[in-house]
Amino acid sequence: MDQAAGEVGDVDPVAAVFGLLTLAIGVWAGWLSARALRLQRTQADTALRLLADAVLAAERDARSKILGAHDKTIDVEFDLRPAGAQDAEGAASAGHLAEVVTYFRQVRPGRMVITGAPGAGKTALAVELLLGLLEERAPEGPVPVRLSTAAWNTDQPLEAWLSAYLAQVYRVPLPTARALVAARRVLPVVDGLDEMDEDSALTFGSRAAQAVRALNAYQQGRGKGDLVLTCRSGQYEALQRAGVALQDAARVEIRPVNAVKTRDFLQERVTDIARWRRVQHMIDQDEYGPLAQGMSTPWRLTLAVIVYEQRDPRTGDYLYDPDALLAPALNTAEAVRDHLLSLFIPAATSVHSSPEGACYAPERVHTWLAVLAGYLSRNGATGRRVEGRSLSGTDMVLHELWPLAGARSPRVVHAALIIGAWIATAAAVVAWVPTSPTPLLWSAVALWAMAALWPAFVAWHDAWPRTTRADLRRLRTRSGARRLMSGVPVGLAGGGVAGVGVAIVAGATAGSVVGLVTALVAGVAAGLAAPGPIGAGNPGDMVRADLAFGLGFGLMAGLATGLTAGLAGPVGGGVMAVAVGVLGGVAGQAFGTVASGALFGLTGGGALTFMSVLVADRSGVLSGVLTACLAGGLTIGIGGGPVFGLAGGLAATRYIALLLCTRRWSDHWLPWRLVRFLNWCCGAALVRVAGSGYQFRHRELQDYLARHPHP
Repeated sequence: MDQAAGEVGDVDPVAAVFGLLTLAIGVWAGWLSARALRLQRTQADTALRLLADAVLAAERDARSKILGAHDKTIDVEFDLRPAGAQDAEGAASAGHLAEVVTYFRQVRPGRMVITGAPGAGKTALAVELLLGLLEERAPEGPVPVRLSTAAWNTDQPLEAWLSAYLAQVYRVPLPTARALVAARRVLPVVDGLDEMDEDSALTFGSRAAQAVRALNAYQQGRGKGDLVLTCRSGQYEALQRAGVALQDAARVEIRPVNAVKTRDFLQERVTDIARWRRVQHMIDQDEYGPLAQGMSTPWRLTLAVIVYEQRDPRTGDYLYDPDALLAPALNTAEAVRDHLLSLFIPAATSVHSSPEGACYAPERVHTWLAVLAGYLSRNGATGRRVEGRSLSGTDMVLHELWPLAGARSPRVVHAALIIGAWIATAAAVVAWVPTSPTPLLWSAVALWAMAALWPAFVAWHDAWPRTTRADLRRLRTRSGARRLMSGVPVGLAGGGVAGVGVAIVAGATAGSVVGLVTALVAGVAAGLAAPGPIGAGNPGDMVRADLAFGLGFGLMAGLATGLTAGLAGPVGGGVMAVAVGVLGGVAGQAFGTVASGALFGLTGGGALTFMSVLVADRSGVLSGVLTACLAGGLTIGIGGGPVFGLAGGLAATRYIALLLCTRRWSDHWLPWRLVRFLNWCCGAALVRVAGSGYQFRHRELQDYLARHPHP
């Protein structure tokens, strides 16, 4: 009989060891998982804390600008406007600005619509609520973030728009932003629903209605997600009549500012209340008169204080007398409004000095802003479209302003810049190549110049080239210009080093026909492999556009360089064709500005020209090294670098074309350094930053400048 393998209670040592190892691995894996979860939570908490700090700083600055660089605000009152079965619960019948945070916390779910007349203080109330929530926020509480609806593509869900906004404006990594939004740790404060459409009689199919439907789809668990929305009363009521309203929300409407609120505000804001006695008396006497109605909103009251409290920085004398508000000509509320707006820019420029090297006189500031305001207002009033895309009526995004100078002129100038730089490069090659001109050389130069037609066509066809704000900022700074010039020595050194290495192989080869064929094949292959700088719409369109650009550029560049260098040898012609094909395809995509494109061109310029010299005269290999390094680096480096930068950085070059089309002699005069001017206007509280662009501080200011293009 076989002996039993073991008695009951025996322990198999091998199995025990494996079991202990498995247990240890399981414990270790569990510890790693727990640690990863803790690390993920820690990273999310850190990102949320940094976001809260950034939003708090930005909104405090925004509040200061709204209040005219002051801290005193009008304690506006608001009333609940019930809409029926879709109202939120817990909302009181009335409230005021000083207790808006408490009011909002009582609303369930936390969804509120702030409405009011133009200038009633909707944004100011939203900012006050946002700052109060931030200052009282618990470590795990959501961070309120204010967004302008004008830039919202309503085909995009709120979550995607909010995530992209956090990444673009507050530099939150996109995966982290998406995680924070998905966990509902960000409270959207959606400002300016009424700015999405020009027509105040909003319909069911309007952009504002689409936005409201997207907000209604915003969920938090099994209920509606918390958010805040601002809109003018008339537009929101038009949406309600069309059957569109924010669901499960408390709608409040801001009351007009009465005489008591006006008196309290002036007492707190002005230095010498005696100067305002007659104005106060007129408002008290006739509460429905033109002066009282013209100053019945926080925006206009703040505007009046900004204008009439301005003093000469040298003498301290007041620049304007408030009694001017009692002039007989100001016999309507609109006349009072326009009077205040006409003095706003001179008052702002008197206390906010121009940057060094700039002259921002009131007349110039008015003219420049009027050009931008007229463009935006025409877009909104006419619903203008370019290449199927609607032009914004409120947002000034720098590289999308080019239709301001016409739908064709900036694109013509853009294409001309590319062709001009390309032809200049061809002329430089003819001038510097150390051989006597031959028909073959002239043919190659002509083909090289003709190759400019392809990127010029791309520049014309791509109506909305893409770029980032950082790319444009580099083009407009002194450091960017210095970086452009620093490419010259880099091109000389890089071209020389690369040329020496390639010369050994390229100069030792021979064979004319094989070189030409190799050049053509290599150019086509490089063009197909290299992505181009264009692409739009969906991924399929991008792939087709990139392949078309790469094929066309690679073929033309390969043919031109093949005719120049192919007779000298298969390796020389092939290497040059591959280099030029890859350079044309990759440089534009990877280096999308003139400065970085020039740097890339300079680095490879010496090597390319060095090979041209060697394959043209193989007997002078050693003597051609110095000539190739100097002449080649300067010729193709200085000439070819800007060419590839212009061809690749389409959006940046389009912005330059816009500036060229908006000179003083045109009907659309703008300053050369437009971004510096707009940033100065932000400091002067004439415009504000909104996402990736700029907006006028108030729509009334934009409309006034559009109606009055000249001061």
